[in-house]
Amino acid sequence: MASKTIAGWLLLASAVACAPATAQTVLARSERTVTIARQPVRIATEIGTVPVASAAGHDDATAGYISHVRAGGATERPVLVAFNGGPGASSTYLQLGALGLDHVAVPQVPGAPLPPAPTRAPNDDSLLDTTDLLFVDPPGTGFSSLPAGADPGSYHSVHGDALAAAQAVRAWLVAHGRTHAPVYILGESYGTIRAAAMVDALREIDPAMHAAGVLLLGQALNMIETAQRPDNIVSYVVSLPTLAAIACYHGKLAKPCDPAHAADAAQAFAGTAYLHALYEGRNIAPAEKQRVAAQLAALSGIPAAYYRAHDLRISKERFRVELLRAEGKVIGRYDARYTAPRAPDAGPVVGSDAFSAVSRQYEQAMPAYLRALGIADPSGYAVLAPPKGSWNYGGDTSPFTDWPFLDPIEKAAAADPHFRLFVSSGLYDLTTTIGAADYLIAQSNLPAAQYTVERFPAGHVSYSDEASRHRLIADIRTFIAAGTSR
Repeated sequence: MASKTIAGWLLLASAVACAPATAQTVLARSERTVTIARQPVRIATEIGTVPVASAAGHDDATAGYISHVRAGGATERPVLVAFNGGPGASSTYLQLGALGLDHVAVPQVPGAPLPPAPTRAPNDDSLLDTTDLLFVDPPGTGFSSLPAGADPGSYHSVHGDALAAAQAVRAWLVAHGRTHAPVYILGESYGTIRAAAMVDALREIDPAMHAAGVLLLGQALNMIETAQRPDNIVSYVVSLPTLAAIACYHGKLAKPCDPAHAADAAQAFAGTAYLHALYEGRNIAPAEKQRVAAQLAALSGIPAAYYRAHDLRISKERFRVELLRAEGKVIGRYDARYTAPRAPDAGPVVGSDAFSAVSRQYEQAMPAYLRALGIADPSGYAVLAPPKGSWNYGGDTSPFTDWPFLDPIEKAAAADPHFRLFVSSGLYDLTTTIGAADYLIAQSNLPAAQYTVERFPAGHVSYSDEASRHRLIADIRTFIAAGTSR
């Protein structure tokens, strides 16, 4: 079965590469003057859909796009392709949180009341001075479609999802005469897996196409550490720096305390004495177990007795419940600076997330934003469209299966010394942690000159923090400008 699937994908890739530009359906065009570096700049916006295929000669779905292009700009200007994750999320959050023409600001004090209606204003820190922008909505999200006759087995898989996005990008580049432009791919959350897979997918559908670089926001490539399987001792090691930063933020560590420094101290301990203690397991000497438990308590704010009773481990989900147990609160999964009341029957996994209300600000602002971009009726835009059934992450049911999501990036970096990777993580993100990002790079073969790793004092959606947003935009601008200037 696997060989038939691979053969089908190769046939599809060959057919797409030989095919002319796919006809786009343009839903709206508009122009607007924006201010960049105190200068007026005219921007042309286009919103539309592109047919995509799950098998050769069989267009059975569409992908959506929203593009912003500097009017009169050179065709060789960089194009930044951006999307969110999910799976099943549109690009709403990146558009209104960081990269779009407008920006939705949220209160900067976690826990402060949110406005009854989102506040949308022109983006005061646009990347359009450096790159054009192409937001992609995977089949089923945004204005795209995933009809009943489409193949869900393809579109609900890492490879098929990436191939659909790559088809949409190629179609847009061809239609706009931009096939010689350097293309950078930015993904957030699950979108980081799509971004990595697209490095290969672009070449599959057209050998002349390649990515100049990839940007991962809240990377999920080493999913085994992110998912934190109970017996994977490395996952506890890579999570400890985040637990320390969060405990410091909530005043649970000895003062004075700086979250970034607390994370660094935890990382030093995690990779040495803590890793060794977890490896020892039941064979650890009682005195050593006591010592490690005490140090874990000092670093994470969780009592040593808890660690002694739980084999020196605490999961990220359990940490959400235990850190502020005395206050009757649960900390956020996507941004642990946010808290919510703890239900009396809170179990090992806590449901609703305290940060969700912030995400809804972006969701609620999207219809009005689409109207401003020329869409008369935005009701058909699906901000979220979670896939029905399971998502195929690749591999099989064998215990020997691996998920080497970083491989396409490593191969691209080896083949092209100018290819580069940018990775950013939020200090208070309990989903895709800073330690997991560091571990990803530490276990890679990427040359030091070809990657950049950044931490931000924020959560999974780092751009919800205004200072982090401006720094992130500056970092992306520098990353793209450096590749363009060579």
